[in-house]
Amino acid sequence: MLNEDIGLTLSEAFTYLVSARQRNFYARVINALVRIEKPGLNTMAVGLDRDGRYVFYYDPEFVKKCPLQELVLSCEHEVYHLILGHIPRYLELLTGLVDLEERRKFKAVMNVAADCADNELMRNEPGFDKQWGKYFYGSEETDGRAFMVPETFGLPKKNPFEVYQFLLLRNAKQATKKIGGMDVTVTSVPMPGAGQPGQGQGQGQGQGQGQQGQGQGQPGQGQDQTPHMILDAYFNGQTRGAHQFWDEGMKDKASDEIQGLADKLRQQAKNTIRDAVTEHTKSRGTLPAGMKELIDALLKPPSIPWPEVLRNMVVRTRQTKIGRGMSRPNRRMHGIPGVLPFPGRARDRKFTIYFVLDTSGSMSMKDCQLGLIELCHLAKADPDITIYVMYCDTEISDLYKVESVDDVKWEVTGRGGTDFNEPFQKIQQLLRTDKAGDILIYATDGYAPDPEPQNRIPIPVVWLITDSGTIPSPDYGFHIRMEPL
Repeated sequence: MLNEDIGLTLSEAFTYLVSARQRNFYARVINALVRIEKPGLNTMAVGLDRDGRYVFYYDPEFVKKCPLQELVLSCEHEVYHLILGHIPRYLELLTGLVDLEERRKFKAVMNVAADCADNELMRNEPGFDKQWGKYFYGSEETDGRAFMVPETFGLPKKNPFEVYQFLLLRNAKQATKKIGGMDVTVTSVPMPGAGQPGQGQGQGQGQGQGQQGQGQGQPGQGQDQTPHMILDAYFNGQTRGAHQFWDEGMKDKASDEIQGLADKLRQQAKNTIRDAVTEHTKSRGTLPAGMKELIDALLKPPSIPWPEVLRNMVVRTRQTKIGRGMSRPNRRMHGIPGVLPFPGRARDRKFTIYFVLDTSGSMSMKDCQLGLIELCHLAKADPDITIYVMYCDTEISDLYKVESVDDVKWEVTGRGGTDFNEPFQKIQQLLRTDKAGDILIYATDGYAPDPEPQNRIPIPVVWLITDSGTIPSPDYGFHIRMEPL
C-alpha cells in the first residue's frame, strides 16, 4: 500500500491532496477545521468539541496505513457530512427523544443511516466504480475495509438520512447481552445484503475505516449480523464509533440551546464550504457534478424554515383558545356588591390537529416519508397535542390517533388517484364531536382539483406541498413548500 511505504502524516497527506487539482476541495475543507489526534480510534471523523465547533478527529496510525486513494474517499465522506448538515439534523431529531432507551436505539442506527446517505451520493458520480470501486467496496488494498451502502441493510437507494434512520428504527432488533459482567440491552441492525459482491462485504464499515468497539460483524456470519451495535457511552463507556463526537456540543443543554447549536453549526459549515470553494476555484480545481449541486444548494440564500413556521402557526392558533374556568380573583373586582370575581377565563392548553397525508400514486415514497417525519416532529412538540391522522387518495384508507411518535404508522395505504373532498367532509363530521380539531395540515403534491366550496371547514388549513408539487387551492388556506431533506 502506498501509505505504508511512505508513512504519510495527516498534514503531509493534505498537502499532497491540496496540491493536486483533482478532488483537492475535500482536503481544503478538512484543512480548515481544528484537527485533534485520537490514537486508537482507527478511523477519521468529523465531530464537535465541547464548545460546539466542528472538529476533525483522526488516528495517526490509521493515516499511515491507509492507501492514499482510501484517504481521499474518507475525506470526501466527512465533507459530505458537513454539506448535508447531518450533525445539526441529528441533534434536532435527538432532542425530541426523552426516554433513555429510545435515545440508545436511535443512536444505534444513526451511524448506518448517515453513512449510507453519504456513501450513496458518493458512488453516484459517473465512472466512480471503475476508478474507486476497489477502495470503496473493500479489497486487498484496504485490508477488506469497505464503505457501507444501503442495499447491505435492505434499504432503498437515493434517500436522505432521516428516511434511512426511520426505516432502520423500524427494522432494528434488541437483545440482552452480557458486557463487562453486566446485562446490557443492545440494538442491532439486520444485514440481509451482507456478503454480496460490491455491497460492503468484509467488516461493513461506514467510512472505509473499521469502527472498533461497535460489535461489527465479521465475514461469514450470514444474515442478521450486528455490525453497528452502538451502546450509549453513558451506559458502558466502551463506544468508539466515528460518530460518537456528534454529541459533544449538546451535553447539559436544553432543547432550545441545542436548536441554537444546530443553527450555529449550519452557519459554520456554510462559511467553511464557501471559503474552500473560493480557494478551490482559484486553483482551477474541478468538482464532481453531484457535489457541485449540493454545494450550490448549501450556499444559496436561506429559504423559509417550514417546520418552524408550521409549529409557530400551531402555537399561535392554540393561544387564541380561551374558555371558562377557575381563575385567580381580579383584585379590582374585590368588594363590589353583587359581583363575583370568579369563575373567570382560563387558557385551554389542549390542542388537536388533523393531519392528512396524500397517499396517491403521484406521491413518491420519499414524499410520504417527508410528511410523516414532520408528523413526528409535531407529535413531539407538546404533550398537550393530539393528532388525528388520515391516509387518503380518492378515499380515506386509514384514520388513527397519534399521541406519541410510537403511534405513527409508516406503512402507508392507498396509492390510487387523488381527491381532497373526503377528508374535508370527514373533518366536518368530527368538528361536531369530542374529536373537534383546531387546525388541518394536509401533506400533498397538490395534483388534484380544489375541494368543493361546501366542504370547506371553519378552522385554519395548512397545505404542506412537496418540493416538486403544485399549489392546491390558491385562494384557500396557507401554503408551505416542503424543502427536500
